Amino acid sequence: MNNKELVEKLQAQNEDLMAIIKSLTSTVESLSVEVSDLKNIILEKDKNKKEIDDKLNGLLKIHLPKKTEKRNTVDNTLKTNKPAPTPKERGNNGSKRKEYYDLEEIEDEVEPTHPEFIKANATYLFARDVIRYEYIPQKLIKHIYKCKNYSIGDDMFAAKAPITPFLNSNFDSSVLADLIQKRFVYGLPVERIVRYYSEMGFDLPKATAHGLLTKASELLDRLSPVLREAILSDSYVHFDETYHTVLDKSYDKGSFKGYFWAALSSRYKLINYIYNNGSRATRVFTSYLPSTYSGAIQADGYISYKKLDGWDYPKAIRLGCVQHCKRYFIEIDNQKEAKDIIDTYNKFYLIRRKYPKEKWVKRSILVYDELEVKLRKLEKSRQCLPDSKLSKAVAYCLNELESIGNIINSTEYDLDNNRIERPMRYISISRKNSMFCGSQKGAGRTALIYSLAISCRLNNVNSFSYFCDIINKLATLSHKATDEQLRELLPDKWVEKESKVV
Repeated sequence: MNNKELVEKLQAQNEDLMAIIKSLTSTVESLSVEVSDLKNIILEKDKNKKEIDDKLNGLLKIHLPKKTEKRNTVDNTLKTNKPAPTPKERGNNGSKRKEYYDLEEIEDEVEPTHPEFIKANATYLFARDVIRYEYIPQKLIKHIYKCKNYSIGDDMFAAKAPITPFLNSNFDSSVLADLIQKRFVYGLPVERIVRYYSEMGFDLPKATAHGLLTKASELLDRLSPVLREAILSDSYVHFDETYHTVLDKSYDKGSFKGYFWAALSSRYKLINYIYNNGSRATRVFTSYLPSTYSGAIQADGYISYKKLDGWDYPKAIRLGCVQHCKRYFIEIDNQKEAKDIIDTYNKFYLIRRKYPKEKWVKRSILVYDELEVKLRKLEKSRQCLPDSKLSKAVAYCLNELESIGNIINSTEYDLDNNRIERPMRYISISRKNSMFCGSQKGAGRTALIYSLAISCRLNNVNSFSYFCDIINKLATLSHKATDEQLRELLPDKWVEKESKVV
């Protein structure tokens, strides 16, 4: 190709490019006109909307009361005997401030303190209410009952003081309830509770505090069998276990790691902490759960719960925990395969958040099949080396596949065991704050009182009012009381209005 032909070809290409540029320029100009028209339409609509809003605001102002009438709102309400307005959050320069209408109120009249102010020369205008919330420290009182005695003829009439839970004790059930609440609900060790009482001006010996808790647990122990039966009557129960240091001189170190088990009723929201000499053996689980149990048990992959898969529990179904399966892969750093499995497990949660309940099973089965394929493939891959974290994670999840399948085949079960994992944190808090249980018997008492205290929390029951009431009731209740009578004292059936705190 000579120079002339090359120049002609380049000129032709240049003309084509100029034509394309011209076409694009025309298109841009056309779009600019359309955008400008749309902008004008939007501005016109906003203008009309503003005019309408201004007119509505003007009409509303005509019917609003004058500012001077606002001060007499409370007086007018009282004069007309109309019900007081319902409590609501009021504005405070754009922010919300909650008012507590059920608190005890104290009113003080405050006069101006300006040096030029002379009240005799002043004309009263109005009062402005300013609220301040004050805290008055808790206190113990010494209540003296002067029990009078009378005689009518040969008959004697003697007044009786309110009962105390323990014979020859000066401590009311309210003191026991406060000790239990501070120790087992708010996690304070006895040493701190004693110090707290000392700062209030009451010298409560540590031995006395322990003694009161011991006697209280002896009373509350009557509820243990009823609590177990209530939980086992539910067809959906959660199980878990955790450890706590327990002092025992029979061990070389003077202490050992004792295990607390727990069973939680999904229906009644009752939890039963179980302590059997600190053992984590399978017999603790099998002795609590009868072989005739018919229902679903949700737990992690601990070997004791594998008993549910065999012939020992023919009517029971074992449910796994998705979070425990994910946990093994979360512990693996910077590995693409692990993240892929985690994302697959998360799809189960996404389905339950995104779709209605009737679609959960069908969509979850698809994810389940996808998960199984990935785990089987990963098991045979080169990355899954023997004794590696990835190998152990895959093995655990393959063993738990059936239990996960039992969950997704129904819409009534949780994907994880978090419902009992959260209450188990109370044992963890005790482990950090109190460091140890003083003895094997002390650990047993801890399990018992925790069972009732945390059951109160799960049922939104005021634990102080609850223990005030049932301690007195158990102290006076006949030893021939039926299980039905005792069942009414468990937190899920107890009603606070029945509480009579002396």
